[in-house]
Amino acid sequence: MSHRPPRKKARSYRSPSPSKVPASDVPVSDVTPGEESNNKPSASPDLTPLTDQEELARAQKIAKTAVSSSYVSYHPPQLSNQMDKSGRCGTKINRPMSDSSCSNLLKHAASCEKKQAAKDRTRSLASLGVVGTGDIDVREVNQQCAIWCAEAARPFSVLEDESLKSLLHPTVLKHLPNRCTVSRSIHLLYTAVQESFKIELKSQTRAFYLGVDAWQSPNGFDILGIVVYWLNDLEGSNQQLQSMPLDFIKLSQSHTGDYLAEMVQLVVEKFGVQNKICGIVSDNASNNAVMIDELKKLKWPRFKGEPHWIRCFAHILNLIVKAILKPFGTEGRSNQNMNIDSEDEDEGNIQQIQHYTKGHSDLHSDHEEDLSSDRDDEGVTRVAEAEDLDIEDINDLSDEEDSDEYTSQSCRQTLAKVTIARKMKKSPNSKELFADICQSHSIKSPHRIPQDVRTRWNSTFLQLTGVNRCRKAILEWQRDKKYGLDRKYQVGPSDMELSKDLADVLQLFYEITLQVSTKGSPRLSHVVVFIDQITEHLSTIISEKKYPAAMRNACRAGLQITNKYYTLTDCSPLYRVAMILHPSFKDEYFKIAGWSQEWIQAAIDLTREMWISNYKPQVKETGLETDVSKSKKSLTGFISQLSAASAARSGNTSTDPLDIWLSGGLILEESVPVNALKWWLQQKRRGNTYGGLLNMALDVLSCPATSVDVERAFSFGRDYVTSKRHRLSAASDERKNG
Repeated sequence: MSHRPPRKKARSYRSPSPSKVPASDVPVSDVTPGEESNNKPSASPDLTPLTDQEELARAQKIAKTAVSSSYVSYHPPQLSNQMDKSGRCGTKINRPMSDSSCSNLLKHAASCEKKQAAKDRTRSLASLGVVGTGDIDVREVNQQCAIWCAEAARPFSVLEDESLKSLLHPTVLKHLPNRCTVSRSIHLLYTAVQESFKIELKSQTRAFYLGVDAWQSPNGFDILGIVVYWLNDLEGSNQQLQSMPLDFIKLSQSHTGDYLAEMVQLVVEKFGVQNKICGIVSDNASNNAVMIDELKKLKWPRFKGEPHWIRCFAHILNLIVKAILKPFGTEGRSNQNMNIDSEDEDEGNIQQIQHYTKGHSDLHSDHEEDLSSDRDDEGVTRVAEAEDLDIEDINDLSDEEDSDEYTSQSCRQTLAKVTIARKMKKSPNSKELFADICQSHSIKSPHRIPQDVRTRWNSTFLQLTGVNRCRKAILEWQRDKKYGLDRKYQVGPSDMELSKDLADVLQLFYEITLQVSTKGSPRLSHVVVFIDQITEHLSTIISEKKYPAAMRNACRAGLQITNKYYTLTDCSPLYRVAMILHPSFKDEYFKIAGWSQEWIQAAIDLTREMWISNYKPQVKETGLETDVSKSKKSLTGFISQLSAASAARSGNTSTDPLDIWLSGGLILEESVPVNALKWWLQQKRRGNTYGGLLNMALDVLSCPATSVDVERAFSFGRDYVTSKRHRLSAASDERKNG
């Protein structure tokens, strides 16, 4: 339809007539080729008005054939009942027939409520607070890749994996770093994080404690790990015990105490925390004792040497267990045979026992354990050798009888025999047969025997528990002609009885180890309690005649080690101070445990001495006392006797904060001791300072009882330095843990 020239006369009975529209005002998009000549006014214009249907057809044609995008947002034009353009319909737009401009159409589209609602329904995840969906900052790609590799112990070359690249965003792929760049980035991040960590440590006001241990990585580097502990009770923080790897240093010399002290001093002074160190946790190795003496010479304000040395209680538990298990086959293996591993499925278990008879009974769980452990438990091994008790060193031995269910002679290979999990691991068919036998005997799952790992605490107990659970299946399985064992290597009835008794003995050690290994649980105040429990437990077994003499003698060896380390707790006042300040113990526990009054008073005196030296509030002299004394009037008559009567009724009540604390009742939750650190934090929020005891309690009770967090860092290092990554430098080993 050709374009009509503008009309000059309004139609009657209709809306106001459109004014003359110049040709220049007609949008270019509405003019089709060949119609430009019609834009000029006709010499004899047709004044016949168009009908409504003709106007509608014209508008629909323009909307359909228009090139302008302004019509895209609208349905085909329809006739409206609205007579003017001042109002606006919620769903339709009213456009006068004389208006050929697109500006109103675009304006309405921009302000359309329906369009805005549709936009709200399709909001991005980033606008809703979902992380990881926003725009990619190319400057962060390198940093995030380095963090991703370091935190999850991934090899740097994983970023070159084609399968991984297929999952990444094109922008990330464009800026993906290579493995050398990732290695350099980790070193840079390590330096940057250390600077921010220094600032954070400087802002803390509580006591700091160090956990120290040495480790040899699978690729042959000796690493000294140092972890710092402190209670973060600043306002606005989560107010809980914090532990953080402070640094990991490559050791290039013999691990003498002097050298270790030099390395610890280097790290502590680098972070500027020497004035806040109140204790060091480590195992009882002799070189650590020398290290503590050397650090004492540095005269750090709050570190006094051996009194502030906490011997790792988890290592002590391990030493006690080793002493108990020694008569039944836990002698240390020699260095020339660190890895006892046979790839022959049929001879795996036989070789274990044959090696045992040569004095090498401690076996790794599998080939991977052999590669990863190396000598990471060397410190514990040295201590165990120092604590090694021969039979003549044990006091009050019981005489073994031939009529006993087992003897130390008949069961000296028991722990080697029950490592049948190794045989099953190397023979899937044997493992399947064992599972079938367990099902036939209706034995509860799991139908497997956990493996005893030298560097994993409690693994011997878990293995013995599995043996006792699958007892019937083991006796049947080992007699199988195809997958079983030779008769001389089979587990006998006496071995089974010993396994049952050993599991009973080790049950308590298993439970205590789990408690002291819990992350964020210092437990220093519970060490004396745990030792008392162990002493009572072993003493009960020794006195029980139902246990054979071999078992009672083994428990005597464990009790002897226990008593030694119980005595060593006297070297540090922190143990007793922690108990005095525990709201569920105070001095009452010592009385119940049968301590002499002299020992109890010594514990109280140590607590008071620490309070006076470091935590007693400074009293400010105000001069009020002099003024009051001058204005006090002399009392006469019966009134003068009230003061003496009041003193007599109250007795000699002390105003000393420690005396007031000890005179109060014990705090228990359903007859169970409360979490001491949590309780004192609650008192702080309530404003109860207990005359300075609050700060002392928070510092002492935040002291760790073990160096388990250092061990955890080493375990991560073992995952990091796999058998295929032995070319990693020592610097990479240090920084991946830091």
